[in-house]
Amino acid sequence: MFTGLIEQIGQLKSVQQTPRGRVLTIGAALSSELCAGQSIAINGTCQSVIDQSEDDFTVLAVPETISKTTLGELSAGTPVNLERAMFADTRLDGHIVQGHVDTTCPITQVSQQGGERLFEFVIPSEYAGLVIPRGSIALDGISLTIADLRDLRISVAIIPHTFKHTNASTWKTGMRCNVEFDVLAKHVARQMDIRL
Repeated sequence: MFTGLIEQIGQLKSVQQTPRGRVLTIGAALSSELCAGQSIAINGTCQSVIDQSEDDFTVLAVPETISKTTLGELSAGTPVNLERAMFADTRLDGHIVQGHVDTTCPITQVSQQGGERLFEFVIPSEYAGLVIPRGSIALDGISLTIADLRDLRISVAIIPHTFKHTNASTWKTGMRCNVEFDVLAKHVARQMDIRL
């Protein structure tokens, strides 16, 4: 479990394609605090650490993960959002994020309004029932509030602090982000399906 509050921006140091998937080595200051087997969210995708040193750590993104996230598109030098699993006794300042990416969506529009940057996405129609105005959504692992909702178009506002301390500073029109919809909404939708 994660909160969607990004701890650090890591740097993808190398990518190795293997028969088992993509081996990603990421440089980050928090690497020294990790150990093999721990969960870490990379751009909102929960991965298990398979190796670790003082300066970097390694994960294996298996084909299933590659097919459902943007981890298959990353290249060396790319900045990535990092968050370690939360403690059960900590404040939940963001929202409950599982690190289970539902889909990827392209950024369709970028604008600025006052001190905030607005990013617009179009979500696939099958997820329309999982979003509400001012509801929670995780984009590349960042816990965000839906600022505007029009049909399948959602907009989120990124405040300067979040822009500076996440990979949102690299987001541009056409780029795809990992999307995880609110787990509470998913449970309610599932219960409604079963009852019908």
